[in-house]
Amino acid sequence: MDTKNQFSFQFIFVMLLYLIIVILSVMIISLGKNIYDRINKDRNTNYELRVSLSYIANKIRQSDIDKAVEITKLNGVDAVLINELFDDEKYQTWIYFYDGAIYEMFTDADTAFELSDGMKVVDADDFNIEKVRDDLYKFTAVNNEKSSDLYLSLYSKAAGHE
Repeated sequence: MDTKNQFSFQFIFVMLLYLIIVILSVMIISLGKNIYDRINKDRNTNYELRVSLSYIANKIRQSDIDKAVEITKLNGVDAVLINELFDDEKYQTWIYFYDGAIYEMFTDADTAFELSDGMKVVDADDFNIEKVRDDLYKFTAVNNEKSSDLYLSLYSKAAGHE
């Protein structure tokens, strides 16, 4: 009978150890998943911020000829206005912040439109344009409480390039 009690105790002890190992394994896997999800979310946020600012920089650089690019306001919102000429027709590309995203609107020159008419480029919590000096602008995109800045000079307006 003593052997039987000892066997039961050993069996219970082994099962408790096994249960502890299983519980700890589940906790470690859950913790690893949470860390992975957070890193992935931060990576996606950083990617979206970089993409939005790179997109704006490329659009401006493609069109940065004399008086083609303006930094202005559109219905009280910071905006980039790119004036273009195709087949003797004047067109405008507007890049602006609206309803939690950066939008782009391509339209005939001087055509009125609503901010909601544009095409959503990328989600963002905020987008600001600040004039640092005559030809230098600071673009700031904010998403998930993280921000990214881009400093861009409008070369066509700089001294010696007019």
